Amino acid sequence: MASCQNTPEVSITAHPCAVCPSGRASACACALDGKGYVFSGRDATGTYLNDLWEYDPKTDSWLKVGNAPMNGRVNATMAADGGTLYMGLGYSALRAYNDTAYQRDWWAYTPASGVWKKLADFPNGNTVAASSFAMNGQIYVLYGFGYGFTRDIYVYDIATDGWSQQEDKRVRASACAGACGAMKDGIVYFGTGYDTHNLTEWWAADLTHNEWIERQSVPGKGRQFSACTAGKEYIYLFGGRHFAGELTGGEVFESYLRYAPAKDAWEWCGAMPCGRAENMIALTIDGKVYFGLGESAEGTILNNWYRIEE
Repeated sequence: MASCQNTPEVSITAHPCAVCPSGRASACACALDGKGYVFSGRDATGTYLNDLWEYDPKTDSWLKVGNAPMNGRVNATMAADGGTLYMGLGYSALRAYNDTAYQRDWWAYTPASGVWKKLADFPNGNTVAASSFAMNGQIYVLYGFGYGFTRDIYVYDIATDGWSQQEDKRVRASACAGACGAMKDGIVYFGTGYDTHNLTEWWAADLTHNEWIERQSVPGKGRQFSACTAGKEYIYLFGGRHFAGELTGGEVFESYLRYAPAKDAWEWCGAMPCGRAENMIALTIDGKVYFGLGESAEGTILNNWYRIEE
């Protein structure tokens, strides 16, 4: 595949780590103060989860922090700033095709104190599979899906507990669902997703100034619901689905890639050790990349967890 796309392939070692005691798909994750946190998702019984787990890379171990004071959900979002986790949004199918299925609640959790705090609700129902990035005392929430494909960016101000919408200058990634991205050196690299077509778009965004520059497209077929995180040098993109029909049509990817911002170039990293997978999570702790969980092409819920060192 790499040669067909004129994209080089490199040999990357993914080291197995302790499996998560609670496998899940469509969770959200981020890192804070040297640890990883995983929230919500869907288990093997189809139950929507509201629990929060902590991963400690020093001991290679998992700890269940507890259940959040909110209902279970999938495709929520989470970001960290100043010792606090900010999380919420997502989808709960308790009342499918009903406005209440699109979760607008937004919460803060501080691991040091164990305190949860409910914050101002998200402004609308486009809350599914958004991407969140924290910088300068604000949380940027990008491209949530709900009542249609959006290109919306909302900004949560931590100091005022308020939301504002960033102006759409019509020069940024296409309206879509299931996109992903990662932040490196203050720049967000963002793309993929689905808008009746599987997208390969890839952008570099200065969210503070609302400036977007289109970069080299993701090689191969377009994809949605991939996992993404930034290492010391590269942005990594894991798995996902090439959508081609109702519910589960199409192809689930087993490959992962890395993007070099300095060169605006992609490389194939080979097949993931967990095989074909989608709805995974990925995060970076102290420069080391971790990825896993999700579900296989056959719908099996995964609990595998891996580490990449650049």
